[in-house]
Formats: sequence, C-alpha cells, structure tokens
Amino acid sequence: MSMMPVESIFALTLLASPLPIVRIDDPTPISCLSADEMRDAVAEGRVMQPAQASRHARHAAPGEVVRIRLCRQGEDFVYVVTTLKRDGRVARVTLEGQSGKVATIR
Repeated sequence: MSMMPVESIFALTLLASPLPIVRIDDPTPISCLSADEMRDAVAEGRVMQPAQASRHARHAAPGEVVRIRLCRQGEDFVYVVTTLKRDGRVARVTLEGQSGKVATIR
C-alpha cells in the first residue's frame, strides 16, 4: 500500500472544506441587494437604470449580458455585470452605480 504525501492530504483537505473568498486587492466586501431593494434605489435616483449599466458593461466587455446585480461596496453602490463573450469567455464588469464608470473588468 502506498502512502499519500502530507502535501497531497493537506491539499485535499483544503479542497474539501469551504473557505471564505478574500480579495487582496479590494478589502471592502460586496453585498448585493434584492430585486426590491434594487428597484427602490433606482426609483430614488441613487443609481442609474440597469439598462444603462448594461450598455456601459457591454461597451467595456463586449458580449451578451447574462446577469446584472446592484450591490453595496462599503457606502457606495456598484453594478456587477456578467457578460458572455462570443468566444465563450465570461467577463465580470464592476461599475460605479451612479456614473457607470468602469471600476474593474475580470
């Protein structure tokens, strides 16, 4: 019987247990709003319309928008838009909620 190296056992243990996702480049956590909260924020003029955010995201990462969420990052609103490119790759675009300025593309 062959023994598994300790490193492999450690790696399997890490894969088996859920770990929190920690972003090193942006320590501010993002929490997304419900559909009702999103409608309220748009109606109150705190953020742009989702259709506008979608256009901004498609301009930054051309493709079909498959998901759009309004989230809070600290005190700010951000849209997190997922696009599917023609080559099958997925891009996640984060936009400032009020201006539509692109914050990140991943």
